[in-house]
Amino acid sequence: MPNNGYGQMSKLAKFLGVHSTLVSQILKEHKELTVDQAALVADFFGLNDLETEYFVLLVQLDRSGNSAIRKLHLKQLSRLKAQAQSISKRITANAKLTDDQKAIFYSDWTYSAVRQSVALPGIGELNSISEYLGLPRKRAQEVLDFLLKTGLCKLANETLVVGPASTHVESTSPWVRIHHMNWRQKAIQSLDTWSPDNLHYTSPMTLSKKDVDVIREKIIQFIQQVNKVVDPSPSETLYCLDLDWFQVAEPKF
Repeated sequence: MPNNGYGQMSKLAKFLGVHSTLVSQILKEHKELTVDQAALVADFFGLNDLETEYFVLLVQLDRSGNSAIRKLHLKQLSRLKAQAQSISKRITANAKLTDDQKAIFYSDWTYSAVRQSVALPGIGELNSISEYLGLPRKRAQEVLDFLLKTGLCKLANETLVVGPASTHVESTSPWVRIHHMNWRQKAIQSLDTWSPDNLHYTSPMTLSKKDVDVIREKIIQFIQQVNKVVDPSPSETLYCLDLDWFQVAEPKF
């Protein structure tokens, strides 16, 4: 965890509504978590449903005194482990997203933002992503689970990196509209936080039909120039470029 986990014990204690001494005793194995506390711990660390079920079962196993109950919990843990391994074998590599996966990926800005952010230095695990993008741990974990499952991200030496799968969406795709709306909403939100590095420009104008095509071509050339700069550029910070060139209203004459 960031800073070698410094300060996490007190944050966890506050989340559980207990004194930090109790958390320290639990970590030193002098005391045990209750089942209710285990569920809260899973929520604190942003575990997904399968991981939460496994963790709570581990706590139940640790607290069990009856051999029959322990045997039952061990069977359940074995089943969950097999289920997790089956999921990991279905991770996509070198593939485009299916329509169902696109529906999820383009439903919210967080999916592309998390995928881009893992390319940044120091943003290679759940807690740093959650802090960097201001996402709750549980939400960040849900997004990461999807990105790992689809191959959009992968683990390399226990660090998250951008995966080989493609996210290209055609201009005729129904997801293009949602993708544009998501990031333009983020642009609107950025207006509330002034920064000298940000640039917002809006200019309604009237011009000749011939010059409409001239400006459109110049915008396309600009985008191509941006891509030439961005492609070899090292990942150090996350920015978004939104460009709009559209007819406001059709003349009636």
